[in-house]
Amino acid sequence: RKESVLIKKRHEKKTKRKKQVYKRIKMMEALMRKAFLEEDFMDVEDLMETTLPPPTLLEYYRRLNDREILWNDLIDDGMIDIPMYIFKWNKEDKGLPVEERKPIKIFINSDGGTANVTLYTANVIALSKTPVITIGMGRAYSSGGLLLMAGHKRYIFDSTSILIHDGSTGAVGDTGKVLDNLEFTKESEAKVRKFILEHTNIPQDLIDRNYRRDWFMFSDEAIKYGVADEIITDLDEII
Repeated sequence: RKESVLIKKRHEKKTKRKKQVYKRIKMMEALMRKAFLEEDFMDVEDLMETTLPPPTLLEYYRRLNDREILWNDLIDDGMIDIPMYIFKWNKEDKGLPVEERKPIKIFINSDGGTANVTLYTANVIALSKTPVITIGMGRAYSSGGLLLMAGHKRYIFDSTSILIHDGSTGAVGDTGKVLDNLEFTKESEAKVRKFILEHTNIPQDLIDRNYRRDWFMFSDEAIKYGVADEIITDLDEII
């Protein structure tokens, strides 16, 4: 019986200590949330009144506050967010000389994806008065490479690899519809080839020879053909 009483007391003591630790943690969370909101994001305070956001979400908003976008994924309709942020930051900068505008940085690590969304994003980048810097990270393949090429200033790392190749249709169904899809794909590919020729110094004949295969290139070749402007040798160049 004595032992059971002692065990019970120890359990109660341990439970009390856990509650105190939990209370301290909640107080720290509240202080961190308050400091974070006061410093950077007063406009989202109502959304975060009760729960501290996950660290990844905090980092996402901190990057946006610094006008930095990380695209670490396949390219799909979600990329529409990038032009929307470019609109927003151009609106904020309206009336400012270009040299006084804080640049937008897009960090790219992607296996590629939808070309038409990428070309639309590239159109918006071209129209942006606020400078847009693109940075190729591990890989910028297919549409990811097109996004890299679109920047006003394009950086890559020594280890960055890039892929240029033709598109795919995935067309199925009636013969007429497959042929319609094929014609659309041919016109889309013509636009992609035109974009590559305008944003690099790759000769037409080299594009013609290599476009139908998977043309991988590393940093030295990317610089040689104007796919990127500079290899990063100091992080101060991009931070």
